[in-house]
Amino acid sequence: MRLFIKRIALIICFFIGLIALLIIGTSLLERKYTNFKLPKDVKHIVIGHSHSECAYNDSLIPNFKNLSQSGDSYLYSYIKTKEFIKQNPSIETVFVEFTNNQIVKDINQWIWSDKYLAYKYPLYASFTDFNDNLLLLKHNPLAYTNALALSLNTKSTRVFKKNSAYLNQLGGYLYLERNKTDSILNSQNSIKDNVLVEKIELSETNLSYLDALIKFCKENDKRVILIRSPLHKKYNEYHNEAIYKKLLTMRYANIEYIDFSKFPLNNSEFGDLQHLNHKGAKVFSEWFATTLEDGLLDKNNKQDYIKKIIKQLRNQQIIVHE
Repeated sequence: MRLFIKRIALIICFFIGLIALLIIGTSLLERKYTNFKLPKDVKHIVIGHSHSECAYNDSLIPNFKNLSQSGDSYLYSYIKTKEFIKQNPSIETVFVEFTNNQIVKDINQWIWSDKYLAYKYPLYASFTDFNDNLLLLKHNPLAYTNALALSLNTKSTRVFKKNSAYLNQLGGYLYLERNKTDSILNSQNSIKDNVLVEKIELSETNLSYLDALIKFCKENDKRVILIRSPLHKKYNEYHNEAIYKKLLTMRYANIEYIDFSKFPLNNSEFGDLQHLNHKGAKVFSEWFATTLEDGLLDKNNKQDYIKKIIKQLRNQQIIVHE
């Protein structure tokens, strides 16, 4: 009986070792051969979740690449930023989406929930480090194990097929066609927001990866600018604005920040209360491109400059509607 148990244990150890070898081997191959190259004229990139993904139409902004993707926590933004910076010395500025829904504890679900592990981890598995994997294993061992198996399958496929299209899965501008803003506003008229600010908890995990992203950029002489993309004035996450502003003035006091959230757009130019549709993205991206060309990044007080322009745009909008 003991001999039988020993043999079974050896067989199990053999298969575990074989799987571990496959995971490590495919990761090493993918790290070695994956090409994160961007066009040589790209000087600025934007990293973030769906807010920036839908807002910045990079076909309208010279020397600019949108690398944002829906559902990206700062864990994946950090990994992505590192790899693109390593292979693209032309990058000068990293714009990082920083908005109200990225600071709260609920965002942890984007890091280790079943849904996001299965969706995100296989894309980035080869580029995660030991601590990243330990974090995911600790918080959701079953989903992490499943994601690990999925990643082995997807990595093997990419390696053996030399799938260069893989990079297209890591982010880019999203041409959003929907326009649900009016219907959402109508339904919200009868709903009261009862969230208490004192009950809001921060996601230290997500913010720690933002800290790591900023540190990496600085160590590699890349300029980091936190941004908040345009939002509808009825955006339902504004209830934590006081906490959001406190983070900016304390934790990120030494980091440049530009707030575009009040950029004037019509309801028809929003996909919903937090995403621009393609109409809004066109208006905003063309304006953003103009401000870059006019020397936005060289201004001493960028936020005052932006506020002044936005005020002018609002006044123009009022005159037009009159």
